[in-house]
Amino acid sequence: MKSVARRALSVILAVLMIVPAVFVLQSCRFVDEIREKMIDTPEDYISKQELARLIISAISNQGNVADSFSQIPDAQLNGISYSVFNEYVSILRDISYEYGTVTSFRFLNEGDAAEYVNGLLDRSGRTEVPDKYGKLDVVELEYGGTDKKENSYGGCRFFVSEDKTGVAYLSKDLVTDTIATHNYLMHYFTMLENNNTDGLFALLEPLYDSDIYINSVISAKAQYIAEYYMLKVRSVMNEYVFDVVTPFVVHVTIPKVIGDDGESLTNHEVTLAVGADGNYMIYDDIPWYLDSASIGIYDANQNPVRIQGVILNDAKLRALIGDPIVVNRVELSEEDKAFYGKPLKIRAFYNGIIFDIFAEEDKDGKWSGEVGDMIIYSNTYSIDGHISAGMNKSELLLIYPMIDEENFTFRFTSGKTEYVVDFTFDENNNIEYVNIIKSDLYRQKS
Repeated sequence: MKSVARRALSVILAVLMIVPAVFVLQSCRFVDEIREKMIDTPEDYISKQELARLIISAISNQGNVADSFSQIPDAQLNGISYSVFNEYVSILRDISYEYGTVTSFRFLNEGDAAEYVNGLLDRSGRTEVPDKYGKLDVVELEYGGTDKKENSYGGCRFFVSEDKTGVAYLSKDLVTDTIATHNYLMHYFTMLENNNTDGLFALLEPLYDSDIYINSVISAKAQYIAEYYMLKVRSVMNEYVFDVVTPFVVHVTIPKVIGDDGESLTNHEVTLAVGADGNYMIYDDIPWYLDSASIGIYDANQNPVRIQGVILNDAKLRALIGDPIVVNRVELSEEDKAFYGKPLKIRAFYNGIIFDIFAEEDKDGKWSGEVGDMIIYSNTYSIDGHISAGMNKSELLLIYPMIDEENFTFRFTSGKTEYVVDFTFDENNNIEYVNIIKSDLYRQKS
């Protein structure tokens, strides 16, 4: 448009210099008609390939931003200011840097583009691209002379829009929404880097709309996440890799995080998804590190129940726990025999707890075996003296802030044996049962 205006101005000056003054008004009208025709011609627009090339030039070199911006016709900038354009290509430049030097680019074919866009939509819970973004073409940058690997989304990509007449443009809505998603996740990381749990609470609160997520629970989550980043994350923010930045999904890889063994370094992934309602959802899968030494089963008198890993028979069970209310002997099916590794299940009922002992019988009909499952069903027994049946989910989350991310289960080790703790809730979100079962016998919830 700027070049068109310059051409139009040259014509006007030439006409005014040549035509006599008495015909000035008629000449102006004539020049206006020429100018309007020049502005409306297809030559006023650049092709989508040229538009993509100019954007990539700005991505490849910050020094090219102003020149690229000036060469894009106003109509194809869709109202985007220079500052917004500069911020957008700067974000794409950060992504592109991870892959090396740009050597070329391509537009994904219709099938590949649809697969890519639909994947982003699925991740954000959407079903379609908003009309305000126009018809999307996907540009993929290609690189050479680098050993840097592509991510699962296929490398650095961005969108070019097309209007109903097929004219390519850079959608202002798409660009500003992309900047907003990027900046939102940057704000999240800034809160964590500054250990700002109040600010983190404000970001987390909209993500939890269930009644169980009272303010104190969300605060406990914020504190836990902040402590994880402080203790485990070794990368500084400028080392975080923004693999994908779109209006629908932002994906970030944090390259240096202390692993489960407490020594080796691994990476950690964070995703931001933006739903059709505009709500931001942060998916930051924080591992739950539990001090297994603190896990124990206690009776009403706060005495520990020490029967994990102990070979029991009827006499020893009574000596350790007392006389059961009732004992049931169940002969297992062939399928269960194969799964549990024993032919019998001895179920011993006590007031508040049930023990399932998977056992064998000798020739005299006496059984012996090991406890595979314990079921707490009242507050007579507890975990650590403070978690028992009847407790509400909110109370449980105050003790274990991330247990909801693990479907209300966790694992711990006692001696050489690993156990799974699995909570079952009633319709009022109160704990109905607590199962403590050997991990090799645990059948995942459906």
